[in-house]
Amino acid sequence: MLEPCQSRSRFGFLLGSVYRQWRRQIDLNFKDLGLSDATRMPLLVLYVQDKAMRQKDLAQALYLDSSSLVRVLAQLQNAHLVQWDTDPADRRTKCIALTLAGRKVAALILEKSMQIEQTILADLSADEIHVTRRALEKISDRLESGNK
Repeated sequence: MLEPCQSRSRFGFLLGSVYRQWRRQIDLNFKDLGLSDATRMPLLVLYVQDKAMRQKDLAQALYLDSSSLVRVLAQLQNAHLVQWDTDPADRRTKCIALTLAGRKVAALILEKSMQIEQTILADLSADEIHVTRRALEKISDRLESGNK
């Protein structure tokens, strides 16, 4: 019987473990803002896109079902971080946009996230970061294309 290659064995477990630890660090650093991962991510996507988005498109960018965003978007709207605007391309459709307060919070989230990332990656060389990023991008592309 062939032994599995050690470098490939339980890769998914390691990746999941790193993700959970990384997310825990982020969550601890954002505890004072009262924002969870679920509420931070839509703000970041809207900030990076720099335009209003339909709920369906925002959900797709977050790899979520559109209906699962309803409660989160209501929380963000109640906090005055997002607002609903009419879609100029289809007046029957509403788009979600950041408010001025939402833009400020999203910019803070991005800045703090980058600081946390730099701390986490501090012991890695630029080459190690580059190789890791390329490998993760390949995995992501493969999963997105459905070639599991």
